[in-house]
Amino acid sequence: MTVVADNYAKVLMDMDIAGEDVAAMRALLEDQRVSEALENPFMDRAGKHRVIEQLFPAAVHNFVKVMSDNGDAALASEMFQAYDRLLLERDNKVQATFTYVTKPDDAQVEKLKQYICRQYGKDGVELTLREDPSLVGGFVLSVGDSVLDKSLRTAILRMQRHFAVR
Repeated sequence: MTVVADNYAKVLMDMDIAGEDVAAMRALLEDQRVSEALENPFMDRAGKHRVIEQLFPAAVHNFVKVMSDNGDAALASEMFQAYDRLLLERDNKVQATFTYVTKPDDAQVEKLKQYICRQYGKDGVELTLREDPSLVGGFVLSVGDSVLDKSLRTAILRMQRHFAVR
């Protein structure tokens, strides 16, 4: 992450723009044709502004114009990653990934979310479920920089290292 992308994300958050307008801006800035147009050194500033006014929601015109004028449209992806983190912080939520071999049922997922909220002192969790048969069994839970690895694959690797030392 760059400081510039983080600053854009903070400004966007402070602007308190409707979620659907931010989503539309994200889709457009992540569209290769639009980003190429805004980054095109042969298109003048007025031309870029016309493109912005024709495509983007009115609520974000000035924001996108500033990004374009500063040559920062290429930072959109990083900016939106930072923006998503700020939204989670604002809503006192955390993002987590649960990697499994056997998919948990709805009740287990709900208990997992409650566990994560308790452990991290959060009001909610955005949980991504991901299947990975290479775990052999068990699971891996990633929350921020923390990883709880209770997979059989890791347990087997630990045993192999333990016996290799002896």
